Amino acid sequence: MVSASNFYSEDKGLFSRSLNSFLPSTAIVPIEEEKSQIPVEPVVSVGDVVAEGQIVAVGGGVNVHSPVPGTVSAIGGEQYANGKQGKAIRIKLGGKFSFVGKKRSRHDWRALGRDSLLQVIRMAGIVNTFKDMSTLFNEISTEERKVVFVRLFDDDPSRVVDSFVAENFSEKVIEGTAVIARACGAAAVVFAYEKQSAESRRIYRVSKDDGSPDQELFPGIAVLRVGVDGKHYPSGTALDLVFASRSASKALVKDNPDIAGCFEPDGFRDSSALFIDPQTALSAFEAAVERVPVMGRFVHVTGDCLNSAAILNVKIGTTLGEVAEQCGGFKKKLSRIVVNGIVSGVCVGSLDVPVSKFVKSVEFIPSAEVRFQSVENCVRCGQCRKICPVNLWPGNIYRVFRNVEDDDIHDFDDSKTVIESARLCIECGLCNSVCPSRLPLKQMIALAKSESI
Repeated sequence: MVSASNFYSEDKGLFSRSLNSFLPSTAIVPIEEEKSQIPVEPVVSVGDVVAEGQIVAVGGGVNVHSPVPGTVSAIGGEQYANGKQGKAIRIKLGGKFSFVGKKRSRHDWRALGRDSLLQVIRMAGIVNTFKDMSTLFNEISTEERKVVFVRLFDDDPSRVVDSFVAENFSEKVIEGTAVIARACGAAAVVFAYEKQSAESRRIYRVSKDDGSPDQELFPGIAVLRVGVDGKHYPSGTALDLVFASRSASKALVKDNPDIAGCFEPDGFRDSSALFIDPQTALSAFEAAVERVPVMGRFVHVTGDCLNSAAILNVKIGTTLGEVAEQCGGFKKKLSRIVVNGIVSGVCVGSLDVPVSKFVKSVEFIPSAEVRFQSVENCVRCGQCRKICPVNLWPGNIYRVFRNVEDDDIHDFDDSKTVIESARLCIECGLCNSVCPSRLPLKQMIALAKSESI
């Protein structure tokens, strides 16, 4: 592990404010990002007039909604913010809004059963962005999730948006978590806050005797609050949350032995544990309580290229260029655009890439901060192995997956074992940061992991 201070964002002061982003003149709505094997297909055609919040694509256990009212102008391929290519629907802004500027009424969701809550989540198009992005309905509808872990801070120290949402919308995050827990059939919920955050401790370490809504929102569900050390990176992974919860969960596990695997470092991956972040819980609140589908994201926009940094409430389909304009445009020549954190994020190649449900942060990096570095062959220095927090050998996995001849790998069984070890990777990106050959180790291991699962 390394000191998280090496990567800390300078935008911690933004916690007290956020802005509504400008409305896009044309929203470019991605529809194929979800990991489901079932294709997501548009249910509208070019020329159709759509309302704000109308379903425009379905499939894979998720619905995609129009973030603005307008007319469908095109359906075709676009580059996504996760670095991939996929289908998107272009909607030209025009007409009356159904949600923007309207007072939201509160609906009583607590009388709904599990099946009804699952349908609310599916209809709203909620995705879980704890790590990458997955369809929440698919995660919780196939089997009961006995424990829900909620990480209340950012796992990438260069981002601040998860902490912002957790601290500024705490009541909604708590109630949204209750919605998900009830839909899961969960026996316990764990709120994991960063020990170094005094505000997070104040909000989430309230005991039941001090007015916590536990009894009302979580009937029959145990609620734990645990602190996670955020001084080092990586911090906030699923494994970190499990380790932090082991002591606090002993009494709970004694009374509910069937959830013991959720609190075991060697067993939680195969257990019925669910890990979510604050924006996922906030989306569940808006869907169940306010009947609002997912049409936007809070996004941390930063970088030395920009005249100012901000946390924006951005409509899905707004381009990265439009987001930069709202922050005053560029004061330096742009070289790189990094989505979802300097340490663990991905680099995208165009300002025309749209914000999607996947996006948490965007950093615009000037040319002066980027040195030209060519990719070379692995020199087997072992630096990636030394820094790996889960004791993998990233360079070895990279070579085997790329079918590079390796004297250390003697037969097929050895190769298979190496590839399967990729499942343990937490994709922190530290191996990339120390590799002198500039190999895309994290990205290649992620591919190997997807093939081994």
